[in-house]
Amino acid sequence: MPDFYCNTFAIIARCPDTKQFGAAVASKFPGVGAYSPVIDPEAGIVATQGWVNPTLGPLGIELLRGGMTANEVLNKLLLEDPGRELRQVSVVDRFGNCAAYTGRENDDVKGHLIRDQFCISGNLLANDSVMGAMEKAYALCDGDFADRLLAALQAGSRAGGDRRGKQSAAIKVAAIAGFPFIDFRVDDHPEPVDELERIYRDNKSVLIDQYYDWVDAVKQGIPLEKKG
Repeated sequence: MPDFYCNTFAIIARCPDTKQFGAAVASKFPGVGAYSPVIDPEAGIVATQGWVNPTLGPLGIELLRGGMTANEVLNKLLLEDPGRELRQVSVVDRFGNCAAYTGRENDDVKGHLIRDQFCISGNLLANDSVMGAMEKAYALCDGDFADRLLAALQAGSRAGGDRRGKQSAAIKVAAIAGFPFIDFRVDDHPEPVDELERIYRDNKSVLIDQYYDWVDAVKQGIPLEKKG
């Protein structure tokens, strides 16, 4: 079973308005978005970090698809993982219920916050203010779902983030199965969160703002520009 050291701060959530699932993560670790999170637009989202076991994400999604709640999924994943005390795992199910676990062998500062339809987690954080700053930014941002996720990530980074430094970041929002919606990554950059936000802002109008028109056009077998 593969294991990788991936200290991270992250937010995973279900949008109360759109019912979409999304996440934003950052780390002093290359390509953090390759390992976490895993999202099913109809079932939920699983994030794994710490001494990360990347198989837990897909396993958790399969359990969510089978109808398990967030707590049931988390408990089953931990029960079957001999390295559970090295992990951080968070889950949001189709109803927005959240569950999270921070193993005692994760590096300080570590912990998680469970709130209404979102969860924030981190380990090897610079200070105790990082997760609180993320929570406040997510709650106060008046933009769309992705804007709120990015606001939380920016706030965490500015509050200190990963105390080792900065390297990678990612944002993912799932909408319709089989049709990628928001899935941007910065794998190695001195300011990964700023670069991630730039990529998102610069490309938002290219596809994201036309996403549902694009999906309809693909299903109809016509070019987007010919869609009435």
